[in-house]
Amino acid sequence: MKAIILAGGHGTRLPEAAKDKPKALVEVGGKPIIQHQIEHLMRHAFYDIRLALGYKAEQIVDWLGIFQKEHSAFDNGKLKTDYVIEPEKLDTGGAIKFAAKDLNEPFMVLNGDILSDINFSNFYKKFKKSPLENIIAVFHTKDASSYGIINKDKEKILEFLEKPGYSTPGHINAGFYILSPETIKNAEGKVFSIERDIFPKAARDGRVGFYLHRGFWTDAGTEERLEEVRKYFESLSGQKH
Repeated sequence: MKAIILAGGHGTRLPEAAKDKPKALVEVGGKPIIQHQIEHLMRHAFYDIRLALGYKAEQIVDWLGIFQKEHSAFDNGKLKTDYVIEPEKLDTGGAIKFAAKDLNEPFMVLNGDILSDINFSNFYKKFKKSPLENIIAVFHTKDASSYGIINKDKEKILEFLEKPGYSTPGHINAGFYILSPETIKNAEGKVFSIERDIFPKAARDGRVGFYLHRGFWTDAGTEERLEEVRKYFESLSGQKH
């Protein structure tokens, strides 16, 4: 299965030092976010990876060339990467549609600012067992005030609720999806949000399953959350000594 990483974001809410580079190249734990994501995919035997690029794409292209050479020595050439560069800002849905235009089989999508220890193997197994054509990873957080909340039953997502605007626990979209090509190719227009324009209707139609992730998860979209991620990796480093 091909995995698409949405790596076109600009870190406008990150520290000043990180604003001259794509968000995916911001370093935590000694590596760019995108490297953590690619290596985690590889741990679960996902080697066919496409990067959907936008802001300062050339920086990621340069980094990818170096990364690919470094890994080819010990992964026996299994890692296969390519990339697309969006011609304009397409939002999340448009970026996926543009990146997946040649795909005819289900594919995985990762938001490029998410760091997690999600078990991609189990995520994929859940998709294969599900009769539904799409599946979203969800995560339960104690404070869902910054995220839309997901209402679900035992098997599928029922609806996506707006950000509550106050501190409350709830299940949220974890930023990892497995989608059927039809879900995204049949979307109207070129610029659209998958979170606002695709998922709510697909959920109402009963076409979206879920996989509950119970481990570590955070997005690195703000300075505060980026610091949380760095502390997490520091704790992992301390456990190794």
